[in-house]
Amino acid sequence: MKLNCKRIDFTYTPGEEIFTFPEDTGLPFIFDVEEELTADPAAMDAVGEMLDEAEKLAEKAKAAIKTELADEGGPYHDLVTFFMRFHRDDVGPDIAADLFPETDPAKLSFAQMVDFLRLKRFGSVVDGETDQQAFILDLSFNPEITDELMVVYFDLNKEIFCITHES
Repeated sequence: MKLNCKRIDFTYTPGEEIFTFPEDTGLPFIFDVEEELTADPAAMDAVGEMLDEAEKLAEKAKAAIKTELADEGGPYHDLVTFFMRFHRDDVGPDIAADLFPETDPAKLSFAQMVDFLRLKRFGSVVDGETDQQAFILDLSFNPEITDELMVVYFDLNKEIFCITHES
């Protein structure tokens, strides 16, 4: 089957997982879809639509992270603050300098650090809690230096319903 997507010409086999690297697709991130979804044409149409907007979704995710950083009572405030503090203060000055080139990491606010996050992976799964199709965006400062990720989950309406920290 062919993915209904404007940004890439991509053929997949229904019922088989998609897991591709940038060099295979020309996308600047890993692209993956759970096998259960590849067997569902409507789900794959949603994947194509969301994939066309991946960078816009990443910007929306970064804005949500900034909002959480500013809201001490927010549900993800402690999580995103820990993630930023770790990458600025706990990794050591040489690694921090590599993560935040051409800056003085010690002078970066956590909100400024968010701008350095890049989309590493775009995926789609069936969410275990809602049993609904979800879209996952993995954001990283630099996957060659750190395996720590801010993972943001979107629903079919392009609304964020979860932010996690994974490694």
